[in-house]
Amino acid sequence: MISKPIYILIALIAVIFGIGPAMGYYTEYLWYDMTGYLSVFLTILSWRALLFLVGFLIVFAFIYLNIGIAKKTVKAILGDGEEKHTEIDGLIVPGAIVLSLIFGLSISSQWETILLYLNMVPAGIEDPIFSRDVSFYLFQLPFMEMIRNILLSMTIFVLIFTGILYLYKLESVLNPQYSTEATEYITPDSDIVEFLNRIPSKVLMHISVLMGLLFLIIGFGFYLSRFEILFSQMGVVAGAGYTDINIRLPLLTVTAVICSLVGAALIANVKLKNIKIPLLGVSIIVIMILLTSFAPAAYQQIKVEPTELQLEEPYLRHNIDYTRMGYGLSDIEVKPFDYNPEITRSAIENNEDVLSNIKIWDQRALQNTYRQTQQIRTYYEFNDVDTDRYYVNGEYRQFMISVREMDITNLDPSARTWVNERLVYTHGYGAVMNSVSEKTDDGRPELVLRDIPPQGDFDLTNPRIYYGEMTRDYKIVNSGQPELDYPQAEGNVFTHYDGTGGVQLDSMFKRLAYMLRFGDINFILSQYITEESRVMYDHQINQRAAKIAPFLAYESDPYPVIHDGKIFWIIDAYTISDKFPYSERYRTGAGDINYIRNSVKVVIDAYEGNVDYYVMENEPMIDTYSQIFPDMFKPYEDMPENLKNHIRYPKEYFSVQMDIYRNYHMTDTETFYNKEDAWQVPREYYRGSTIQMEPYYIMTRLPNGEGIEYILMQPFTPRNRQNMISWIAARCDEPNYGQLIHYEFPKDRLIYGPNQIESRIDQDPEISQLFTLWGQQGSSVIRGNLLVVPLDSSILYIEPVFISADEGEIPELRRIIVSSGETVYMGLDLMTSLQVLLGDEVIDGEPVPLPGDARELANQALEHYNAAQDHLREGNWAGYGQEMEQVRDLIEQISHIMMEVEEQ
Repeated sequence: MISKPIYILIALIAVIFGIGPAMGYYTEYLWYDMTGYLSVFLTILSWRALLFLVGFLIVFAFIYLNIGIAKKTVKAILGDGEEKHTEIDGLIVPGAIVLSLIFGLSISSQWETILLYLNMVPAGIEDPIFSRDVSFYLFQLPFMEMIRNILLSMTIFVLIFTGILYLYKLESVLNPQYSTEATEYITPDSDIVEFLNRIPSKVLMHISVLMGLLFLIIGFGFYLSRFEILFSQMGVVAGAGYTDINIRLPLLTVTAVICSLVGAALIANVKLKNIKIPLLGVSIIVIMILLTSFAPAAYQQIKVEPTELQLEEPYLRHNIDYTRMGYGLSDIEVKPFDYNPEITRSAIENNEDVLSNIKIWDQRALQNTYRQTQQIRTYYEFNDVDTDRYYVNGEYRQFMISVREMDITNLDPSARTWVNERLVYTHGYGAVMNSVSEKTDDGRPELVLRDIPPQGDFDLTNPRIYYGEMTRDYKIVNSGQPELDYPQAEGNVFTHYDGTGGVQLDSMFKRLAYMLRFGDINFILSQYITEESRVMYDHQINQRAAKIAPFLAYESDPYPVIHDGKIFWIIDAYTISDKFPYSERYRTGAGDINYIRNSVKVVIDAYEGNVDYYVMENEPMIDTYSQIFPDMFKPYEDMPENLKNHIRYPKEYFSVQMDIYRNYHMTDTETFYNKEDAWQVPREYYRGSTIQMEPYYIMTRLPNGEGIEYILMQPFTPRNRQNMISWIAARCDEPNYGQLIHYEFPKDRLIYGPNQIESRIDQDPEISQLFTLWGQQGSSVIRGNLLVVPLDSSILYIEPVFISADEGEIPELRRIIVSSGETVYMGLDLMTSLQVLLGDEVIDGEPVPLPGDARELANQALEHYNAAQDHLREGNWAGYGQEMEQVRDLIEQISHIMMEVEEQ
């Protein structure tokens, strides 16, 4: 017997541990209500609760029914008074409850699969084998597999549970160790057949029914496995191949039928009561499973591999077509690029708007410059630098932008008090912007938006950032303690939040709830918190968007946009699946996928925290989610017009597509099978090592295009080769947003790839000498992104060169390298370099390479410098001083020569 104090203790523990989850749900309710997506929260919560309850009741009823049958059977076999009773009997029902709770929670977690099935929208595409709409694989098949898994697990658990119960209760019948009439020991019968013959018929009936259900479920699983072959990644075909269709599919079908017949026979064994039936059924199924496992591999090797291309050709066609569909590559347009190796003067003159938007600033170097020159205070941080475009005075121009966010981890430890961390340092402030193509005389970016408060060419009337990429800890705003707005020389400026973001703490009950949620008693004790105060949490923008719509995948790099005097964030969101038939599988951070669409643009107000989901593309998955959550998604037409000017083709999505397209641009099955024209992404040089070239945004005029436009671009080289073979453009501007164009270079001539241009730069003696000189005495040379820029029918290669001190790094843009492929030149700025590339004799600015006599003097200076270093290592200070004097004299001579050249 359990005493009453124990019951009271259990009740108290239940109350204490129940308060936390209850307050968690309550604060979640407040959060979703504040964001305007309470219907999403209630939809998910209500379905999870319903599925948990239904799952618990069904599983418990099934377990309890079988326990009842088992107890009744034992009682009928042993008679009254013969059944063993121990403390274990008291654990049977609690064990059944715990098992049912586990199943209920598991079923509850499958809410998304169930809702997708109940609301599925047809795709309008049929698979080529079973002629089923693709929506069957995206929505119905996962639901059926979930049901199979639940039924299989439930039946196995009950079968084991019931079997143990029979073994325990009927031990004297199933394994007698002593005779009933004498006390002498009887050796247990080791013969399994004899043991099975001792099983009472009533027990055999019960076990037969359970095993019958089990094999029916297994048969259902083999039936579903027939469809799974369309996702096979074995062999040369992604999806079902010749062996899959002709061997594996029939074997799976036969095995499914046999399992069903065995299941029916086992259920019929309730009448027959023959132990041989389950043994025979299990043996047949084991043989079929072994045959299904080994026969296809043997058939593939003996029959298919000798004539693989011929037999696999139709399945390769399915693989190519459906992979391109799965990754949104079906409509990619292929065009020839009529390459001209010479960059003409007319090409330069006709593309001045393109050249004035060339991105000479590398994000990695620029971020350090921003941090050193515009961070202002230690508690601010620039998380990253993004590129975007704006209309300025009627001109379409590209800019680089970064927002100044709050990062309290950099505060002095003595300043990291609760009041400072939660009430004072609540938000970031302002943004920094510069033109992608301009620099100051000393190599700094030409800022068009800078400082605190923001000054420049853009109207940023509300620069406060409460919702950003770095804001993770909760904040309490509009409290009795003013918030730091921004620093000034004469003293800090403070403010009070007057927006609608965050949950208003207008009652003591809410404060108590958040005290329990965050484990912070200051919600109750602090006198600064008033009824007008608001608590902000889950305000990291990716986390915020994913919390509202957890069924979408998100781009890891949001980008800021200045709109209506405020900062907004745009995040690209994706629908993904691994159930698209015949599509190549691709590994991502969200798991393996074979279907992806950039269906949604998420817009977040950095001040208010409002989150809007705009549907960019009608496809079956987002259409189905729209059915489930009718109040969540907005049509793209409802997006503010100014924000539409800033949407762009997402880089991560494009990278996935291009990784697939490296092979799947080959649409001829024989070419694809032989991988004759496989591509790879080029490599470029950065800080002493080669790295894979990432896609990049540029403003250019496409071949035969009219106006300048914003595109995302990726060059390609043949596999294991360095020459460039093609480039792909993803158009970002309306009305052509989302169009992919594949430009093919002529295959009968050499077009230099990025890595070859990097090599030509390294091999240029004048450039190499300058790099060596600049890289001495605590400085380093940083070579930025190498850009491949289409210019009419030519290709212009551009690489910025930065010089940075090893300590207190502020990279300065010192040179621009340009190349047409045949010629490499490095100048002070882009236009200077282009003039030399065109063969002009008179150059504005400092020309490079050096004149012949200056070049000879530079060589001598380098020799004396190296000799000085040798003397220094030997401790010969006199020799070191003499050599450095020679270096100084030679540098002065070079300086005079360069001044004379400039005067000319």
